[in-house]
Amino acid sequence: MLNPATMGHAHRLLTSATFLLAAACATAPADETKAFPEIAITAPASGNWSAAYTLPTPATELVFSRSPDASRTIDWKAPEGFEIIRTGEFERVHRHDGAAFSNVTLSVPPVYRDLPKDYGPFSPFGDGGILTYTGRFFACGGECVDDGWRMKLNAPGRSILLNGKALSGAAEWFDSDSGQNIYIGEAKPVETADFIAVIDNALPGAIRSQLATQLPIYLHHFADRLGALPARPMLFVSYDLAHRDGNGRQGGTLPGQVFVHFYGSMWTEQMAKPGFAEDLGWHFAHEAAHLYQRQTYLEDKTGSWIHEGGAEAFAALALRSTGQAEAADAVVAASAGKCTKQLAGRSLHAALEADTFDAAYTCGLRANIALDAELRRIAPKSDGLYSVWTAYRKRVAGREASEADFMAAVASIGGEATATRLRAMVTSSTPDFSF
Repeated sequence: MLNPATMGHAHRLLTSATFLLAAACATAPADETKAFPEIAITAPASGNWSAAYTLPTPATELVFSRSPDASRTIDWKAPEGFEIIRTGEFERVHRHDGAAFSNVTLSVPPVYRDLPKDYGPFSPFGDGGILTYTGRFFACGGECVDDGWRMKLNAPGRSILLNGKALSGAAEWFDSDSGQNIYIGEAKPVETADFIAVIDNALPGAIRSQLATQLPIYLHHFADRLGALPARPMLFVSYDLAHRDGNGRQGGTLPGQVFVHFYGSMWTEQMAKPGFAEDLGWHFAHEAAHLYQRQTYLEDKTGSWIHEGGAEAFAALALRSTGQAEAADAVVAASAGKCTKQLAGRSLHAALEADTFDAAYTCGLRANIALDAELRRIAPKSDGLYSVWTAYRKRVAGREASEADFMAAVASIGGEATATRLRAMVTSSTPDFSF
């Protein structure tokens, strides 16, 4: 998973242009008394998209709210008299003459970018569709004070899937927080009682069938232990063999959404290999687990072992409960050597502080899976790590979480001695990931 701090469907096709005013990411509708920036996106079937920004008051610069790198200065094109630059931590649009402005339209190529610790702006589908991440477009005149954007999307002749609704050609909504993914294309969503999914028709049939079978099993497993989600989640799986700039897989979660993008020509061979099905099952169990963590994560990167390692442990527990114990145990066993290499004589806290982010997964898995086993031993009436997360979420109750909150939740289930032992696992330079 990628989260906003560290770097995560629909069926009635309307026949006329329809505008949907919806609250993205479960936020409240826009306050009509406030003036938010307006972003009007035009998405033609071929060629570059355009993003037209209208500011509520003139400003000398347009500042993007998420700038993990300077790739907009390379990919996006400003009109005559304007330029896109990066200064400090943000990419900005300004006039050459420095004058204030209220409107500017940028040309945006709809291609995938592997962004550092952030979601890709576009995920092309092999069947011609595309997923776009709205957070990539968020910008304000100067510093973003009010977190909200009035969004419009025009995609002539194509279907749009937004907030579980199928629209034809156009949509309008209020967006906020981390944004969301929106699908544009002709793939028919798969709808079950558990989820709504858009799975790329270009994927091999066996992979499509596996996803449709396994995901509801994982969702049931987590819902039984952590409570049902407020609405059916949306799943997006895209497969772009035509991508020429490298190979890879990016997945993540946003509120109510799980997504993964396969890109590059290597996947034809990779998907045919023994063990790929198990690897994919683990990946989706991990991403589904994040949905049930309800976006509870630490702003402090040294605490990323809690949510990422926790999701890894949830994946192991889900696979073990669904007859895939051998595959789960193999991943847990392999994490030991990887963790040792990534720590390189440092504590887990120190490794994460130094941006060795993979340690959050490998070492975090070791700490969390050991904690689960210990809790089931000393508190057999508990549900192990799931009980800790139930207590943790209740303790945080919507406010910013801390590692101390998680340790307090551990102590509430397994006692202070268990929390003290867990604390040593993440702070010692010679950790023993056992109880």
